[in-house]
Amino acid sequence: MIELPLTAAQERVWFLQQVDPQDASYHLSQTTRLTGPVDPARLVRAFGEIVARHEALRARFPARDGGPVQVIDPPWEFELTRLPLAGPAEAMVNALIERPFDLAAGRLLRAWLIECGPDEHILCVVAHHIVCDGRSIGIIADELTARYAGAPLDPLPVRYSEVVEVAEESAGSLAYWTEELAGAAALEPVTDRPRPAVAETASAHLLHPLPAEVTGPFAALATKERCTLFMALMAVYQVLLSGRSGQSDFCVGFPTAGRDREELERLVGYFSNTVVARADLSGDPSFREVLRRTRTRLLAGYRHQKVPFERLLPALDIERDLSRAPLFQTMFGMHHQTGGPGLQLEGVTSERADAGFGHMPYDLKADIFGLSGVWQLLLVYNTGLFDEATILGYAHDFETLMARVAADPGLRLSELTAPTGAEHDRLIREWNQTAPPATDLFPELFDRQIRLRPDAIAVSAGDTRLSYAELDRRADDLAARLPVRPGELVAVCLPRTPESLVALLAVQRTGAAYVPIDPAFPPARLAFVLDDCAASLVLASQETLKALPGHPVPTVLIDNPPPARDDFTRATTQGVDTAYVLYTSGSTGKPKGVPVPHAALANLLASMAALLDATPDHVWLGLTSLSFDISALELYLPLITGGRVEIADTATAADGFAQARLIKEAGVTHVQATPSGWRMLLDSGFLDSALTALAGGEALSLELARRLRASVGRLVNVYGPTETTIWSTFWEVPAEPAAVRIGAPIGGTQVYVLGEHLGPVRTGVPGELLIGGAGVAHGYLGRPALTAERFVPDPYGNPGARLYRTGDMVRWRREGELEFLGRTDNQVKVRGHRIELGEVEAACEAFSGVLQAVAAVHEENLIAYIVGEVSLGALSRALATTLPAYLVPARFIRIAALPMTPNGKVDRAALPSPTAQRAEFTPPRTDAESLIADIWTEVLRVPRVGAHDDFFRLGGQSLLAVRVAARVLAITGVELPILTMFTRRTVADLAIALEEELTAELSDMSDEEAERLLAGEA
Repeated sequence: MIELPLTAAQERVWFLQQVDPQDASYHLSQTTRLTGPVDPARLVRAFGEIVARHEALRARFPARDGGPVQVIDPPWEFELTRLPLAGPAEAMVNALIERPFDLAAGRLLRAWLIECGPDEHILCVVAHHIVCDGRSIGIIADELTARYAGAPLDPLPVRYSEVVEVAEESAGSLAYWTEELAGAAALEPVTDRPRPAVAETASAHLLHPLPAEVTGPFAALATKERCTLFMALMAVYQVLLSGRSGQSDFCVGFPTAGRDREELERLVGYFSNTVVARADLSGDPSFREVLRRTRTRLLAGYRHQKVPFERLLPALDIERDLSRAPLFQTMFGMHHQTGGPGLQLEGVTSERADAGFGHMPYDLKADIFGLSGVWQLLLVYNTGLFDEATILGYAHDFETLMARVAADPGLRLSELTAPTGAEHDRLIREWNQTAPPATDLFPELFDRQIRLRPDAIAVSAGDTRLSYAELDRRADDLAARLPVRPGELVAVCLPRTPESLVALLAVQRTGAAYVPIDPAFPPARLAFVLDDCAASLVLASQETLKALPGHPVPTVLIDNPPPARDDFTRATTQGVDTAYVLYTSGSTGKPKGVPVPHAALANLLASMAALLDATPDHVWLGLTSLSFDISALELYLPLITGGRVEIADTATAADGFAQARLIKEAGVTHVQATPSGWRMLLDSGFLDSALTALAGGEALSLELARRLRASVGRLVNVYGPTETTIWSTFWEVPAEPAAVRIGAPIGGTQVYVLGEHLGPVRTGVPGELLIGGAGVAHGYLGRPALTAERFVPDPYGNPGARLYRTGDMVRWRREGELEFLGRTDNQVKVRGHRIELGEVEAACEAFSGVLQAVAAVHEENLIAYIVGEVSLGALSRALATTLPAYLVPARFIRIAALPMTPNGKVDRAALPSPTAQRAEFTPPRTDAESLIADIWTEVLRVPRVGAHDDFFRLGGQSLLAVRVAARVLAITGVELPILTMFTRRTVADLAIALEEELTAELSDMSDEEAERLLAGEA
């Protein structure tokens, strides 16, 4: 018996099998269909000789002190199991391949001889990867062929036990790899199903032939560019993955044989290594440049390939994530033949019959096989993530890319990854076929309703009720008293009342545009807006005048206006004329003014009227501050459709119970609010099965969508920035939504999802949303540089048309609906993972008891702010079961309420500092916590461990987690699954898991057994 250390690669495989002993991802197999007389005795003898010849096949891996050792046993008698065929052959073979191994017991080479009929057999040979690699399977087949025929084998020049330590000593410096792979991002391709918290390994495969008319020119390109075929094919694969993910920085693994010495060529063992190629597709390079970068990095990788992949992980401090393979999630390889002739038994016709690829630890694996000049692309894919149709698309894309770059290697990445053909037409044309822009402007449409129903009530607030005729008369009267000319700007500083609506209409009738400023805003902001817009007039009231800072602009008080002009006539309005200027927050901290033309406002109103089936019976609630652009929809849509707007005062707008009463008493049929506003209303117990609800202004969570949809008759999720006039997309929320979308463009509007270089991205790939059409505003007031940056030429529209860059990340779903992902500046990167904060917030809010959640990043840590009476520990544990580890916040901070802006949105800048909230060291508080803390102190060799300390933050890693579990088992008799160390990472959480396991065991014991266990007796 020989005892050896494990190589780094073996340690990792051993650990992964401890996490999931049933996982067959590391089972290597070869299946051969045999026709003719097979001699089982000769097969058994040949297998026995091979086992005796190769020490690796006699290895077992028992645990000692919580870690594995490698023991080489003396030769053992090989057993060939004979079975009759039962059911479909492939299913039976797959079931045999998937049978778990016991690494501690050994015998890690197995074979079954399945009897299919007279002189018809299937031989299935399976070995565990911990003692075998792909080359070794071929060696076993070759030697089995020889010994079955009685042919001698040359003596092995070296024994496995003599090279294991040498291989370990050959690991070079990590300096190159730690620098090369620092900060590498995980690959996030578009998947057909969400990624589970713990990766599944079930897989399938697809074989795609590559025609000679494609491979020939491509091979010539590789030669011309002084690249090997492997380098050129790797470059194509990276371009393919970039197009499917929208990423320019990710890693691809590729295998190397690891047999750099001649004496290893015929030795069975786990010698192969995985080398990492980091893709660099930044800057929209040409394919020729991609080739150059790929060649450079692959050559460097080859020079440093002796560093075992398993040594890279702790050196890079990669976040532990059970949802995917570490560092890279896809592999690429090239083979000059399909795996050799395989087993060839004397006197028997042999045919390779390898079963499907049942398990694989990666998302996707691509291999190119070349045999007699015929190339084939083999794609093995994770069936938990991808459908076969998707992978078929990958195969077609790979072939198309080969052909395109061979014809023109100067094509840029954005050209190579852009959608083509029917998909391009669908994204650019079909899904943007909306109703034509409106032609009638708001003043004309309002006048039409004044003529049709002069006595109908247009606006009401409490006891105040103005008919269409009275509203018209008052607007005309005030307009005649305003000393402004067409094209000038009037700052309107008024609260939300019927009189403020009169004021807005009056300004429009002078031909001027209004600039609403909220009297509740700080004086400094009011002063800035007045100065920035260069208003010709301020329209205020006796009360709101007090809020205005000193300024030189002429002021008219609505409750004490000057005399009317006798010569006043209404101005004629054109579509290009500015209707209003709205100020929005700026990235520099200074608000920026957005002039919105009448044509854009008219298009919004006409589109929403059609989508909402507007009628004169509709009553809208005027709930929003005039300085928030969505107020225009509440005020104006009822006025062009013969309906009524019921205006809520400031106190009612801030009180959910008061709002609910007003909706009922005033007969309101339509309410528009931000998700935060809807939460306030729902928390009052609001329920109205006849109400139409519009939610917009910030992301609508799935939890709130379900809750709100169940409380109203109709729910619409709307989306749009001020710069494209209130709302640009519209999504009817179904009765039981499975996900939240922002929908499709409204009439007269086009939406495009574009990549980094403003080229269209494929369906499902995240990109920035750009909006065009009739709703696009003029730009930013007095800011030509910013206007040029955000309002860009529209390559798909008429000459002179522009698109607005929203800065929002979205993606098209297959059904032609947009999914909102978050802000481009709200996408953060933590330890190599791209994180959408909105995804974290939605997961938190789905937990019972969480009313609202906001996620943020502070000092490389993900923080969650939680509103609601909920156990933060329970929330953390629940998230760990549904989210990848990197999406689970490192800290949760409970706050009474989220800070809000005056427009009803979450004010992220006002969230409390995590530093100020940092807790002091918390010592263990229970016996279970003390036990866990003591074990961690011992295993991690740290001076002290607190109740909230994280195992991996303290320096823990995979094998140390196994050692902790072993110590827990030795002390308590409780076997904690290794997976628990990754999902319950703090002392407090792991102590709860231990108590849960202990409680489960006690429930199955007699009273006497339980007392002995609790007393620590055997």
